Amino acid sequence: MLYELIKAAHILSVIVFLSGMAIVAMFLRYPSANTLPSIQNFDRYVTTPAMLLTWAFGILLGVMGGWFGAGGGFWFAFKILLVLVLSGLHGMITGRLRRKVREENFNADSATRTALPIGLGIVGAIVMLVTTKAI
Repeated sequence: MLYELIKAAHILSVIVFLSGMAIVAMFLRYPSANTLPSIQNFDRYVTTPAMLLTWAFGILLGVMGGWFGAGGGFWFAFKILLVLVLSGLHGMITGRLRRKVREENFNADSATRTALPIGLGIVGAIVMLVTTKAI
C-alpha cells in the first residue's frame, strides 16, 4: 500500500514538473514584460519543487523496489541517465528564463524551440523503459 502511494505521488510530481517545463519553454518562445517575471516565480515555486519531489519519490521507489545495483538492470541505469538529461534541460530552460528577466530581453528565444520536443522524446523513452523494463 505504501509503495502504491509513493508511486502515485511520484507520478503526480512528474506531471507537475513536466507541465511546468512545457509552460516555461512556451513562454520563453513568446516572452513579454508582463509574463516573464510571473513565469519565473511559477518555475521557482512550482516546477523546481516538483522536480525535486520527483527525484525524492523516484529514489525512494528505487530503494523500495531494490532497483539500485544489480536488481535494477540496464533499463534502470538508462532511465536514470535520461532523468539526469531531463533535469539538465530544465536547468537550461530556467537559466535562459532567469537571464531574460534580468536583462529585460523580451525577444523570442529560438534556443528553446527544440527544448519541448526533446523533453517529450526523453519522457516517451522513460515511460517505455518503465513500462517494459526492457533493454
